[in-house]
Amino acid sequence: MKISLLSIALFTFSLSAAQAAEFPLASCAGWNGTLVSRSGTDSSAAVMEGNVNQANFQEYCERDPGGETRAHGGKLTVKQCVAMYTKENGRDTFRSTANCSEGTLSFEPSAGTPQSVTFPLPENSDVSCASGMPPLIEQFRLLCPQAAREFHLMDDE
Repeated sequence: MKISLLSIALFTFSLSAAQAAEFPLASCAGWNGTLVSRSGTDSSAAVMEGNVNQANFQEYCERDPGGETRAHGGKLTVKQCVAMYTKENGRDTFRSTANCSEGTLSFEPSAGTPQSVTFPLPENSDVSCASGMPPLIEQFRLLCPQAAREFHLMDDE
C-alpha cells in the first residue's frame, strides 16, 4: 500500500505542529477533519481527537465530489456550500484510539456508527474507498507508526 507524501510529512510533525494536520475520516469522497490532539503514539493507549472546521468544508466544496456547486453542475456557490456544511456538521468531533501492540484501532465519530479494525488485515481485505478502510489505515499510521511498519502499512518497510 502506498502512502502520500502528505501522510509521510504528518509523521514528522511535533504535537504543536499537528494542530494543522488532517484527521483522516472514513469516507474517501467526504471531507477530512482537523487533528486537534494526539497522545500516546506507539503505545497501548494511543489517542487522537479531531473536529471539522471551515477549512475542511472549503477543501471539500472546492473539490465537490457530489456535484453540488455551480462549477460542477450543481446549484450552490462554493461559499454557499461551505456555509451549508458548516451549519449542518460544523460541530462534529472525532476520536480514534489504538492499542499498537495488539494492532487494534477504534474510530468514534460524533454521529454514525463506531468502527473497529485489527491489523494486520487479512490478505483478501477490501481496502477500497467504498470499504471505508483507507482512512482507518491512515489513522492507525498516525497513532502507531512503528506497528504500521511491522504490518507493512508504511512506504519505508
